[in-house]
Amino acid sequence: MTKCIMRELENLGDHAPHAKTVLTAARGVVKLPCQHTGGILPPNECIKNYIGKRNELKVFVATQDEDLRNDLRNNGSAPIFFFRNNVLIMDSPSEVTEQKFKIKEQLKLEPTKAEKKFLAG
Repeated sequence: MTKCIMRELENLGDHAPHAKTVLTAARGVVKLPCQHTGGILPPNECIKNYIGKRNELKVFVATQDEDLRNDLRNNGSAPIFFFRNNVLIMDSPSEVTEQKFKIKEQLKLEPTKAEKKFLAG
């Protein structure tokens, strides 16, 4: 939860169903500093900036926004949660995530620099 997301929840006010309940719950969540400079960004942009390309802070995203979920799937760096029929769902890993995982596993099988040096010499 960042300041940008809180601002969006506050701006929703009575315009969205359950907005007051969500806002009350959100006030009890730890706020993380935004990773962008400048003022308030739309929540989707703030979340994408926060995660970046590698999700070095190891966060997960819970959202009902299909466009944001698609963007994050294409990035392949953050676990995604959403609700469907009042059930919390963890999204399956995307192809991008699977490819990144395979590359990491393949790199583990290769010899280290020290091992290569020993074998060469």
